[in-house]
Amino acid sequence: MYNGRLVEASKKLKPWRAAVADAVERTFVATGDRSMFTGPVVVRAVFYMPKPKSVKRFLPTVPPDIDKLQRALGDAMSVDTQLIQDDSLIVSWLPAKVYATNPEDSGVRVAIRSVDIENHKDQLTAIESAWSKLTTKWQ
Repeated sequence: MYNGRLVEASKKLKPWRAAVADAVERTFVATGDRSMFTGPVVVRAVFYMPKPKSVKRFLPTVPPDIDKLQRALGDAMSVDTQLIQDDSLIVSWLPAKVYATNPEDSGVRVAIRSVDIENHKDQLTAIESAWSKLTTKWQ
């Protein structure tokens, strides 16, 4: 905390968010679509962590914590890129943290799906419908 504001301690955060912003910009250019998500969304994110050669564990059960990775990604997609109008629009996350097969493959793979709130009776049904469409396209 500094002057009543939360200050991020990791020196890796700023370059990581810049890399996410760069990837989003490249996608905007490649697709020609600069649409911003302005309503509720679900986000699936797989964080691929580099695996040190000396590590024997199957999964990366070490920092950074997955909730911090999610927060950084949400900020990068809203504040840094305007891909999502505000990260408060994320109503559901499906995150995973795994080791990358190759060090150069470390990063994050993201899928975002709008939640159709018009055609569903309740909130959870709307979110579940968005999830089913998101996981179908992920394959």
